[in-house]
Amino acid sequence: MRFSRLISLISLSVALLVGLSTAAQARSPALYLGGAWGAYSINQSNLDDNDDVLKAYVGFQFTDWLGIEGSWTDFNRLDNGTDQFQTDGKGLAVVISLPLGSASSVFAKGGQFWWDADTSVGGVSGASKGNDPFWGAGLKLGFNEHVAVRLEVERYDVDDIKIRAFTAGIEFKF
Repeated sequence: MRFSRLISLISLSVALLVGLSTAAQARSPALYLGGAWGAYSINQSNLDDNDDVLKAYVGFQFTDWLGIEGSWTDFNRLDNGTDQFQTDGKGLAVVISLPLGSASSVFAKGGQFWWDADTSVGGVSGASKGNDPFWGAGLKLGFNEHVAVRLEVERYDVDDIKIRAFTAGIEFKF
């Protein structure tokens, strides 16, 4: 009896893997671009605040589950009178997606963020440039094969300042 359950489990697993791999190859590769607006927050020294963030991105989806994405992100200036923070930068990330139906998906991404920052935090001020890893996750809700709403959360490190960004935007797939 145990042996037949094992055979059934293996057979079901193989069938699911073959079905998922066939479905992943069903759609052709595609270029996409989009824009998003949202809020970001930092909790550093006396600068525990949030403000607006704007983002534009372009990517290429190789399969339903694998893509690459370039982005430009602008974090609006935070200022509490004594501490200030402003940065923008460019990112490059690998995007791993899990399709939900024909046009929607959940995704995770990770990559590198090249930033320029003007900060005055804890009495130390200056302009600096650098790059650090970043990561994110989100949900893409497709209206059809070409237009989707994208909800996303991302985590950045800029000059030892930890940033959490939450954005909503629109994506166009070609």
